[in-house]
Amino acid sequence: MAVIIEDAATVLEGFIHDVANLPAEIAHLLEEIQAKDQMIQECRNLINSRDTALQKHIRANGAITKHPKEEQYAKVILANYDKAQELQDQKVTLSQKAAFLVSGKRIYK
Repeated sequence: MAVIIEDAATVLEGFIHDVANLPAEIAHLLEEIQAKDQMIQECRNLINSRDTALQKHIRANGAITKHPKEEQYAKVILANYDKAQELQDQKVTLSQKAAFLVSGKRIYK
């Protein structure tokens, strides 16, 4: 295995290039996190609208009378909870990457 020896100027130039690009990388990661936040909010809004429709039906007709679209609404609600959880996991990954870039240390769950 060959050892590559780099001169100090090359190493310093690479470091400066990496550090100079850091603010743009962090800004990009934060924009991605913000976009995922908006997508999560859309999921929450859909969950709340379906849940509100079910709750109104229960208040008006009682718990025994089944809402005609209850099964469909339940599937939509569960699918959106799953999607929101997936998006949240992606946000955690992005934030760990940003923390790694800023600190230069490995972040573990």
